[in-house]
Amino acid sequence: MDLKEFIKNTISSISEAILESQQELQDKGVIVNPEKTEIGKTGERLLRSDGWRYVQELNFDILVGVEEKQGSGGKGELKVAGLLSVGGGLSDENFNKNQNRLKFSIPVAFSTTPTPKEYERKKQPLKTKQ
Repeated sequence: MDLKEFIKNTISSISEAILESQQELQDKGVIVNPEKTEIGKTGERLLRSDGWRYVQELNFDILVGVEEKQGSGGKGELKVAGLLSVGGGLSDENFNKNQNRLKFSIPVAFSTTPTPKEYERKKQPLKTKQ
């Protein structure tokens, strides 16, 4: 697989994973890769659709290998290192020659629940001067 195919394959795989996650989690209140976020006073990313929600970056640092298939016209398939030994995949010898490290992050706003009353901030009564 040449560099151009590797980059296209990587971007497609990540994009498809994001789309599938969005569809699977939309009824659970999780927003994967939200649009329109804001930066808070201390630099945190916030989503302001139904109140304020923190947007967290899920950071990935993975080792992938390219499995070339005979007769596929040079096309290959990306395999994550930890999954290579499961169900065939690349042999360790072949994988060591064709490994690549990918780092990327995906913003996610996880679902929230209301804060229980016992954990809410207590309002202090105003002090009056006498």
